[in-house]
Amino acid sequence: MLLAGMVLFRYLHIEPQGEITAGLLVLIGLLVLLVLAESFDNFSVGKLISISREVRKKEAEIGKLEEKNASLLSQLITVSNLQSQRQSSTTVQGNYYASPPTVQKASEAEVEEKQENESRALSAAVPEAPTRNRTDWARAEHIALTKFLTQRNIHPSNVITDAKLTFQFDGIDPVSNIQPIFDGYIKEAERETFIDFRPERLVNPMYRDRLYVMLSKIHHYRVTRKIDAQLNVVVMKLPGEESRSVLGNPDRVFQFFEPAIASGLLKVHEVEFTEAEAAECRRA
Repeated sequence: MLLAGMVLFRYLHIEPQGEITAGLLVLIGLLVLLVLAESFDNFSVGKLISISREVRKKEAEIGKLEEKNASLLSQLITVSNLQSQRQSSTTVQGNYYASPPTVQKASEAEVEEKQENESRALSAAVPEAPTRNRTDWARAEHIALTKFLTQRNIHPSNVITDAKLTFQFDGIDPVSNIQPIFDGYIKEAERETFIDFRPERLVNPMYRDRLYVMLSKIHHYRVTRKIDAQLNVVVMKLPGEESRSVLGNPDRVFQFFEPAIASGLLKVHEVEFTEAEAAECRRA
């Protein structure tokens, strides 16, 4: 109360009245400290200064943490974007950096294995009579290829025979690791054509599995390369070698692949052999 009275006396009764001097400010400060001391159980100017320093320190730490969080968030976004780009740019399932499949000529061992499988399939389809001359199907395929290329005005030098699709890494194809060998491959400016020659009597239900695998591989090649690729099945019709079974009717077999035909992935052709050409393919 004494300090309050001194402040009021100095402010109101001493000339000039209402003047705020340094002494008056000191008295007001002491009065404020006394009031605060009465209001708080434990109060000191030293603690007030210490609290102010702690607040500034915490604010500085918060600023550093915010900078670190912003840096971590930026790194996380960068990693996420890189991962998304890798996933969107991958051409196949499995290895993100795998090269798309390519076409190359099959080895001699692979070609021999293919020919042996086809011979077994021919024998299983219709056993040859002991007195009947056998058909040289390799010769028949050569004649059929010549006819096929002549009809399309394609030079034989542009054809790779016994071609296969190869992959740089195993497990690239999400379906299988089978590598079917195609009888021919033609690369043109507007499309790439794979050829499979087939005797008419071997276009049967057993052929569907092989045809499905070939179409699956070419479709995968078509998508990854982003090109127009197709399979041309050339049915060889030789006099005396016609299909002997209703189940072996080519039309019935190809009905299962109407979606592939509609999309242009599969095309079916027939090559008619003359009696003379058929006789040329006979062997005793």
